[in-house]
Amino acid sequence: MENDNKYVEKIGVGEKLAYGSGDLASNLVLVLTGTFITFFYTDALGLNVAIVGTLVLVSRILDGISDVFMGFIMDKTKSKHGKARPWMLWLAIPFGISTVLLFTVPNLGDVGKYIYVFLTYNINTTFLYTAINIPYGALNSLMTRDQDQRANINIFRMVMAQVGGLAINAFTMPLINTVGGSTNQLAWVIVSCIYGVAAALLFLLCFFNTKERVNIATPADKQIGFGKTLKLLFQNKYWLIICGIWIVSVLGMSIGGTVGVYYAKYILSDESLFGYLYVVEAGTSLVLMMTAIMPLIKKFGKRNVAFVGSIISLIGQILMLVNPTSVSWLVFCFVVKGFGSAPLMGTLFAMVADTIEYGEWKTGTRIEGMLYSATTFGAKVGGGLGMVIATTILGSAGYDGTLITQSAPALQAISNLYLIAPIIFLALVPILYWFYGLDKQYPQIMKDLEKREANSKRKVKNA
Repeated sequence: MENDNKYVEKIGVGEKLAYGSGDLASNLVLVLTGTFITFFYTDALGLNVAIVGTLVLVSRILDGISDVFMGFIMDKTKSKHGKARPWMLWLAIPFGISTVLLFTVPNLGDVGKYIYVFLTYNINTTFLYTAINIPYGALNSLMTRDQDQRANINIFRMVMAQVGGLAINAFTMPLINTVGGSTNQLAWVIVSCIYGVAAALLFLLCFFNTKERVNIATPADKQIGFGKTLKLLFQNKYWLIICGIWIVSVLGMSIGGTVGVYYAKYILSDESLFGYLYVVEAGTSLVLMMTAIMPLIKKFGKRNVAFVGSIISLIGQILMLVNPTSVSWLVFCFVVKGFGSAPLMGTLFAMVADTIEYGEWKTGTRIEGMLYSATTFGAKVGGGLGMVIATTILGSAGYDGTLITQSAPALQAISNLYLIAPIIFLALVPILYWFYGLDKQYPQIMKDLEKREANSKRKVKNA
């Protein structure tokens, strides 16, 4: 794939690792709040699973809406540190504190607990996570316009994200059991303190060791408001495709992830197996991303690599149906899923960054904050829908976290949600990838943008 020399540049390994530390920080909290929080609310606090699911859905919708506004705010941010990096400096410590507040639910009675859960969940996710993670994600597009470097930076990011997800899933339940057990609230508070401090420090590491190199100022006569910016999103067909891929992927992962701990506890009879199976998938994906994804991207392109990966992930999920209670068979299936998830995760955020240049080329306006934030809006709404689908079905089937054993309908619901439901959404991903063709257009788009920018500078100089 050709690159215009103007945009070919080297970014050091240290800076790439520092950038990746931001997603490690994000995942420490994201996996904790996305995978374990429902289990904590139901089995440690005894809250109703259906009510918890509804609160989370409402929160995720609000979270998605806040994403779009945060993207607009980031696009308007001006500081000596740039437009994305300063948010990590400002919010790293508040974000860490809010993570601990999620688990310090006071004994205010059931209604009081639900109110506290709703407020702290939104402080952490709707406000602080959004305000720090949207700029972090958009930072990739501001570090460089070199397509290969973006892909390489994205791999560092996703490797670190996998490390974070792997660590959370592998060590959370063992840590919880070591300091008090899964029904002990204090145990969850202690572990959240560890993760909250680590997340704050990692975001600060990212801030101090990365650099914004892309600084394309929008002329005063092209300054546009929120409504016009929102309309520009829907003129970007490749962004719409990536957004669709993200929504359906997260829907499938959210449903399976929400009930994963329940499946391990009640079907496999060992709740720690959930983390073990995740480690198998994440470890496989991690090794593949570190060794093979970048050469594959250079040879075949991001879209083609991701397309094949999406099919492999689907196959891995289908194979789980063959022997769903055999741990050794599930280990094999998660290895297959790991081979599929590596190409998906190793390309997705780089593809989002590429749609920013496509949008600028097509509309004449660059809106990296809005494009990235609106993509995560879809992902968060998808994640919320996935969680509420899972919790609503569990509640309807009679699941009760205060019981030692669950009813047959509840156990069947757990199995169906974990094994079958993700297949429906994973099957849509390769279909959407089939229509993505930006990789071929990108080199010419960058040449056109360079000519426009050069002409614009000449006009300003001659004015």
